[in-house]
Amino acid sequence: MPIPIKIQQKRFVIPESGDPCELWVGYFKQLKKHTGTNNARMLWLVTWKSNGDASCTTNPRFHTWLARNKIDVSNAATRTVADISSMGSNVMGLGKNLTGFLTWGVPITLGFLLLVIGVVLWNTSKKADVMDLAMLSPAGRGATALKLLQK
Repeated sequence: MPIPIKIQQKRFVIPESGDPCELWVGYFKQLKKHTGTNNARMLWLVTWKSNGDASCTTNPRFHTWLARNKIDVSNAATRTVADISSMGSNVMGLGKNLTGFLTWGVPITLGFLLLVIGVVLWNTSKKADVMDLAMLSPAGRGATALKLLQK
């Protein structure tokens, strides 16, 4: 639950540990507006040190916002988690773009493959004779083998 305070007729809402990441962003904007960027960064970091929520540092958007504002609060492990989350969203975005291709590409490819198989079977069946048909059964293969041995 954020804590509202009033300093010299200016109202600030100070976020606490369980507050959403957006509240931390809003808090920084308030500080920046009233104290300047450098002071805001320092005050924000002091507040974060005592009230910060580590789950925010694994959020890719919050991590990007931190980098854009030159604020470093994360350690290597949380930075890696945020980077992996960002990569996952990129992969999911790629998957969303591929669904259109898969919707049309897979059926067209399978249809083309069936057409090729059909043409090959058609051409093969035109050239087939009785001996080829006999080779489909074990008895026919045996009879063919006997004829070859007799020659």
